[in-house]
Amino acid sequence: MHVMWLVASVGLRTAPPVMQIPREQATLGLTGFSGVVTPSRAPAVESSIPMRGGSRRTWSFRSPYVDQVQVVLSTEGRQIDADIELWNGPDSTPCRMRIYVEDGQLRPFSAVIETPRLPNTLAVRNIDQSELPIVASVEAVVATPSAECKESSLTVQGGALQTYAFDRSVDSVQCFLMTDGQPLNARIELLQGPNNNKQ
Repeated sequence: MHVMWLVASVGLRTAPPVMQIPREQATLGLTGFSGVVTPSRAPAVESSIPMRGGSRRTWSFRSPYVDQVQVVLSTEGRQIDADIELWNGPDSTPCRMRIYVEDGQLRPFSAVIETPRLPNTLAVRNIDQSELPIVASVEAVVATPSAECKESSLTVQGGALQTYAFDRSVDSVQCFLMTDGQPLNARIELLQGPNNNKQ
């Protein structure tokens, strides 16, 4: 029977514990090995959340220092059919976006949304069938529009249509929409070739 006593005393220290291994076991199979322990960083936290069809996920931003959030929606090659709602403070009417993309891997959806001053909640809802999941990510760190995008802006009156054609070598485009404080009601459509659905 082994008994161990722990003694706590001010000023009394015992020697640190030492592992005692018989000499013949200490050298067995350990020749030729050396190494260094290097600290590693914690793995990156995956902020993307898979969402099955019919599900809804919310993100809340309580800090008044979060002025914008970036929403990214994608799939593994299937369509995206989703709603985004921004609730700005209590008793507010939400800002809504409806997104439809034919191929969420080829054309993932990304939007930067202003979230000024008040506590904000952003909701993403996959309104597609349950077997068509999407991947959603909402971050407070955002990509800003390029200087070229801001400089080429123009005013589009209510009810007007503005089209832009671009070459097949273009991989992505930026659409920068803003108003002078009035409600924003706009539709952005991507047309590619004949007989394709509007996206």
